Amino acid sequence: MKKRHNSIYFIVALCLITNFLCIAQKSKINMPNGRIAFSSDGNLHDSDDWGATAFSLAFLHYAGLEKRFVHYDYNNHLGKSRESWEKIMDDVAKGGAKRFGLDATKIFNDQTEKDAAIANFIKEAEKSSKNNPLWLICAGPMQMAYEMIEASPENKRHYINAISHGKWNGDHSHGESKKTWADMKKDFPTVKYIEIIDQNKSNGEDDFQSNINNWQWLKNSTNENWQWLYNLDDTYQVDKLERWKSDTEKHFDISDAGMTYWLITGGPNGGNDKAGWKETKALFENKPIENSSPTPEIKLASADYIFMEAESTASNLQQWKLIKMGDANYVKNASGWAHIEFLGNKPDMGEPNSPLEYIFTAPKDGNFRLIMMTSKRLEGVRGDMCNDGYVKMEGDFKSATNLSKEDLENYIKYFQEGSTKTPELEWHWGQRAELGRHVFHNLIYTFKKGEKYTLTLAGRSKRFSVDYLVFYDADKFSLKKAKEIFNN
Repeated sequence: MKKRHNSIYFIVALCLITNFLCIAQKSKINMPNGRIAFSSDGNLHDSDDWGATAFSLAFLHYAGLEKRFVHYDYNNHLGKSRESWEKIMDDVAKGGAKRFGLDATKIFNDQTEKDAAIANFIKEAEKSSKNNPLWLICAGPMQMAYEMIEASPENKRHYINAISHGKWNGDHSHGESKKTWADMKKDFPTVKYIEIIDQNKSNGEDDFQSNINNWQWLKNSTNENWQWLYNLDDTYQVDKLERWKSDTEKHFDISDAGMTYWLITGGPNGGNDKAGWKETKALFENKPIENSSPTPEIKLASADYIFMEAESTASNLQQWKLIKMGDANYVKNASGWAHIEFLGNKPDMGEPNSPLEYIFTAPKDGNFRLIMMTSKRLEGVRGDMCNDGYVKMEGDFKSATNLSKEDLENYIKYFQEGSTKTPELEWHWGQRAELGRHVFHNLIYTFKKGEKYTLTLAGRSKRFSVDYLVFYDADKFSLKKAKEIFNN
């Protein structure tokens, strides 16, 4: 009997080891020959495309496949669209490319860059061959994919592999998005069409659409890019202007990214079509590459930024106090050996108080992101106090983020990054605004060369300090790079 038990244990153990090895082998990065292209929506109906787009780009990065990436068009729901969602997708797609070392020149907004997107796809189709095919992940309605294939050389279409995973995208017809997956198969029969299992619930509660608790490792990480990925899920990005309701409080949904994972783990040669958060975590942790540059290092030019010392305002300081080196409450290493501290309101909050104006001229046309060097002085109160102010913008500008121009023309809470444990009396970046409870936004403005603008900074919480303010070219530099350049 003892020998029998040992045999059973051995068999069970062998089965477990075999199963583990099979899973590990199935999830191994093994993308087939060729290059990868995407066509996605995200501008109507499906907010899950926000996260799916960013995760797809991250997958390529952590798989070491950045150089295989050649095309991403988004906002491909043509005709009918939500402008606010379009802007979110701008941040997700182009911002994600910069974060994860992908060529941002290969990314196109179909609402404003449709012709350029088609031209790029044609160029990539022309490069295609038996040993260098083009894999096209269709993560939205098929109209744009149809038009790109239609425009590509007919003799190259049999080197194009189109991938889909669900009936909704394949059959959707709305607005100008008329062509379907069936139309593509009928009109371009030489293209190879691959339909994998629907990545919504393909692996139960362990797949790419699962309970948000499964993804807390991203939120709790010290990796800024992982936190960014977590916050992109539509659980936290529901647009207040749309008054849109969903069940996203319970589910983290990046289902379209499952097609990317299937392809990079083998595609038709054994790719994993039943993966999810566990495989994502393993991929990220096994190759923890931080930010890499998609292009050679870009040098800073004077037109790329606007730098303003907080104390340089011509406004009456009112309840702001100028603090210089040697003064009580001076925070060491302040730029210019001086900073300002707000002494009005209460430590936790207050209405806009003691507005300070900063007038500047845009050095060039472009999208400029606002960041500030800030500090807090607690005097015994909680660590989440004394850490924010208000800002608003005046002038001929457009919003380049998921906020309306009207939102940016009115006071919006702007806060110091970090947590309750972020040390006081030290300098830390402020880089985001909050509009709505725990709904966070980047502040990016489209400026016109030669135009004058007025940024107003007002006090919110007592003992909040500002050293300097920076607008930088958000299309040229990642946030990480900008923070490195302008750090004290």
